[in-house]
Amino acid sequence: MTTADELLGRLAALDREGLAKVLAHRPDVLHEPWPRRLDVVAARLASPQSVNDAVLGLSLPQVQVLGAAQLCHALGSRPTPVGEIARLLGTTTGTIESFLDELAERALLWHDPDGVRLLDLLHKNNFSAEGLGQPVAELLGEIGRSRAAQLSRALGLPEGRQELVRFYRDGDRVRELFRAAPEPTRKLLQDMADGVPEADGILPFHIAEGWAFDHGFLFGTYYGSAAMPIEVSLALRGPEYQLPFTPEEPEYAVTHVGAESAEATSSAAALRLLDRVSAVLELAGAEPFPLLKDGTIGARLVKKVAKETGATPAEIELAIDLAAQAGLLLADEPPPPRRGQKAPPPTLAPDPDLARPAPALLYRLLLTTWWEPAPPEYETDVVALVRRLVVRLLARLEPGAAIADADALARLAEWHAPMLPTDDLAGHVRDALSESELLGVVAHGAVTSAGRALLDEEKLVEVTDELVARARTTALFGTDLTAIVPGSPDARLAASLDRVADRESQGTATSWRFSPATVRRAFDQGATAAELLDELAAIAAGELPQPLVYLVNDVARRHGEAQVFDIASVVVGEPAVLAELAAHRKLAKLGLRAVAPTVLTSTVDAASTLDALRGAGYAPTHHAADGSIVLPAREPAEPKVVVRDADPGELPPDPLDHAERLLAAPASGPHLLRGQLARAMSDRYAGRLTPKQQQLCWQLEAGIPADVGYQADDGPTRLVIAYPELDGDVLDVWSLGDRAYRRLELARIDLS
Repeated sequence: MTTADELLGRLAALDREGLAKVLAHRPDVLHEPWPRRLDVVAARLASPQSVNDAVLGLSLPQVQVLGAAQLCHALGSRPTPVGEIARLLGTTTGTIESFLDELAERALLWHDPDGVRLLDLLHKNNFSAEGLGQPVAELLGEIGRSRAAQLSRALGLPEGRQELVRFYRDGDRVRELFRAAPEPTRKLLQDMADGVPEADGILPFHIAEGWAFDHGFLFGTYYGSAAMPIEVSLALRGPEYQLPFTPEEPEYAVTHVGAESAEATSSAAALRLLDRVSAVLELAGAEPFPLLKDGTIGARLVKKVAKETGATPAEIELAIDLAAQAGLLLADEPPPPRRGQKAPPPTLAPDPDLARPAPALLYRLLLTTWWEPAPPEYETDVVALVRRLVVRLLARLEPGAAIADADALARLAEWHAPMLPTDDLAGHVRDALSESELLGVVAHGAVTSAGRALLDEEKLVEVTDELVARARTTALFGTDLTAIVPGSPDARLAASLDRVADRESQGTATSWRFSPATVRRAFDQGATAAELLDELAAIAAGELPQPLVYLVNDVARRHGEAQVFDIASVVVGEPAVLAELAAHRKLAKLGLRAVAPTVLTSTVDAASTLDALRGAGYAPTHHAADGSIVLPAREPAEPKVVVRDADPGELPPDPLDHAERLLAAPASGPHLLRGQLARAMSDRYAGRLTPKQQQLCWQLEAGIPADVGYQADDGPTRLVIAYPELDGDVLDVWSLGDRAYRRLELARIDLS
């Protein structure tokens, strides 16, 4: 397979089910804008990024079969017979047929009756990572004609590179010549053939080096190293040598933790996560979190928030991270400092324009953000790939079943994704399990209904709604001044108990303890004994115990036995003016009292004092503690953005349905040439386009979205469009706002 055009022909020959398998295995092909024709699918399948993503998802035997096919191709077997691939792997053709079919379903190769053909991007000419080097044909291409003729004479062959290639591909002839080499040469070459295809610097045996180079067992490279051809390495390893092949996945022990127990723990974890995220948003709203220089939250702040909320640092770190990724928390870069002042750190605070989602919707937002985070630029998101792999592997087990050993799970993950670019896959697996437990995706090592819903988006809303609805709304109050919630408390219940008691433990049940200090805390916040007892009675599963009622009434009786007065504000001015203010009848409610000739204290806060003075006809100014003038604060705007669940049309198309649409559409379509759109639009503007209008046309032709006006049947509108195709007097475009294709009449498009 050499071009996307040939790949297009292969796709067009598939039936609906076959094309759907390709689309299901290569989901990136269906990313927005959805491909409307097979030529777009072929171009996406042949892109380097898509091929790389597909290879990262291959299992170990699939990688090994693909590697054997690549080696056969490099050695000149094109197309490669299936038997040759099986021989290299030391197995039968029947064993590798299924793996070849799986690779074909990913459009990485095509399995024809005459052999296997590889995708162009998967052709390899260097196998150093596999302990082999380069094909002899590649190495011969780097030497001059005279050197090639000298090598032919040394081997007793007619001149010509093809004769040399045929000689080295004949393992028996290579081994026969090897036996005639000097002993030091044989030792050196055998060591290199066993896994060191290229040696840097000067070889240790000068005589051996000379013989090996004279007979083509080694070739000098541009970098001064000595390289052994693949054909020589394979010949010296012997005719019985086989490439590694591991068709069976590693064994692992399964333990049963119980589906009901796992679901109960999952519900508790989900509600605990919601509680942590809500607490983080409240704290960040009151005082934005300072960020470190690298844009992360410091460990000290995480510990501080964890202590204030009764959470673990891991829970708080995950809550902040997910809230920031989901857009609930926004980073704010402070303005440049004045000269001589230190720049304040950037902060993280809630988005003022975003309305707080309902609990079930918030949980879905956190889940999907964790499952599909924004990909990093120019690198592979190994963390996200591993977490999805772990959930998929555990979801193969029946509900309530888990893999007992984390190391066994790591070995299983390595077998299923050996190409992931990481040196610590086991560490990534452990981290994925820990986060999954905190999210309720995994409980006691078993995948829960929430985890399975991530694999089936159609069930996500139903499952998460039910999971959050399991929250308890009442508590059991004991005579020992404790309250216990068997299960997970809902947000209202937890907030009511947190107000008047301290949390003691969390797990399958959560407990709170009342004390004089905790009850006094509620009174300090403005509660009265009657209000507090009514609120506790509303959340009690039965009657409130008498000791708790006595405690509340006793604290209420003693509350306020001593009073501490605040000086709410200070008025500074000329003695004559201040004397006039202190004697003013209308300002008596401010409780103005002279403490110095130029200073009055007020029992009312600064804002109320300002209003009263202005109402009495004076013109005071508001100053901060450092003397600077305080500008009036703006009223917080009402939230403008509301989080919602995705509509069915916003989800990726079903591979089977989309395969049917693709096969029904033309296989290819028109492509805009440079300047073609501008020429077509010039008729709309009497043959003249302004420079800005021409730029918009060029922008669209280059694949950059553009904002245009359109005179629709129901009135004018603005559209952000991209990926245009010209079809006569109609422009077929992708509308980013509608997330769908639209056909726009050229005469109705306004480029101004």
